[in-house]
Amino acid sequence: MARPEKERVVAELAAKLTEYPGAIVTDYRGLPVKAMADLRRELRGAGAHYLVVKNTLMRRAADQAGVSDLSQALAGPSAILFTPQDAGPAAKALLAFARQHGLPQVRAVMMSGKLYPAESAQDLATLPGREVMLSLVVGSFQGPVAALVSTLQGILGELASTLQALAQQRESAAA
Repeated sequence: MARPEKERVVAELAAKLTEYPGAIVTDYRGLPVKAMADLRRELRGAGAHYLVVKNTLMRRAADQAGVSDLSQALAGPSAILFTPQDAGPAAKALLAFARQHGLPQVRAVMMSGKLYPAESAQDLATLPGREVMLSLVVGSFQGPVAALVSTLQGILGELASTLQALAQQRESAAA
């Protein structure tokens, strides 16, 4: 590969590392070409990109992107799964494929610039989706607000009935 082409590939990989918040480093050794194509198709459906990379080029890209810790996971034939904001579906698809075919093997997971061990991929796959997590957060805010509204309605209701009783009492005293 000519030097300008290597520089272009390194720049593209560095851009992917900054564009995508997560990456899963795998060892694809022994995975047939047809199975690799099937895996890529499934992962594209989850919004992820799965690329076979040269370790030296990926190390340079990781240094450029400021995530040099990723270099620790690059040993032997490597493929990188670049995951979108909601990495759960991509990790779930990758692990389901690996269970079915026995490959690829996860080496490490990188999320937001931090490198995690391979077991973290399972944790990532079991997390609920982004929308579910956001609804849980909103629900946790909604509960106390609903309780406050209910309390305030109760106080206003009591104030209204007290004022009505006071008005009736004055009315009967005047008569």
